[in-house]
Amino acid sequence: MTDVAGMPGGLPRSMLEALARTSGAQRSFVEQLLRELVLRDPDGAALARVDAAAAARGAVDQVLDSAERWTDHLGGFYDVDGVRRLLSRAGRPVSKQAVSQRRGLLALTTGSGRVVYPTFQFTGGSPLPGLDDVLRAVPEYLASRWTLASWLTSPQPGLDGTTPVQLLREGAADVVVAAARDWARALAA
Repeated sequence: MTDVAGMPGGLPRSMLEALARTSGAQRSFVEQLLRELVLRDPDGAALARVDAAAAARGAVDQVLDSAERWTDHLGGFYDVDGVRRLLSRAGRPVSKQAVSQRRGLLALTTGSGRVVYPTFQFTGGSPLPGLDDVLRAVPEYLASRWTLASWLTSPQPGLDGTTPVQLLREGAADVVVAAARDWARALAA
């Protein structure tokens, strides 16, 4: 066996060959998973009592299905370059810095640290009018940006079962901001 990344016992050749065929993201996931296993169960005694195949399927399901569920719920996402092109003027994309510093954009950080922007927040190449006020009404210390994104795209009882995004699209920003403030007060209580 070859010692890999200082891990006790190393990895068998078949595992090394399999790792060599993976993408960078897959390799990083496997390496991090191995580090956690070695850290939390150094001698493998706890893992020996577990159905390893089922545990592996569960871990992958949680990571991949979670991302899929968010996409199903929120719709698509732009990355920074997508937003740069979307907000371009006269065919010239805005800078990455302009995107990251722009107020009124709902930026979500994925589990891998990547920043994405839900597509629902844009209309006609611009952010939805009133979205910046909603973002200010619900500070991140009260609700994560992912939770706020879910609230924006879910039918709200206080809005007669309409989604806040739909009302923003219809020009009823004042109604949505008031509902967001009510929600923030409830969260703070």
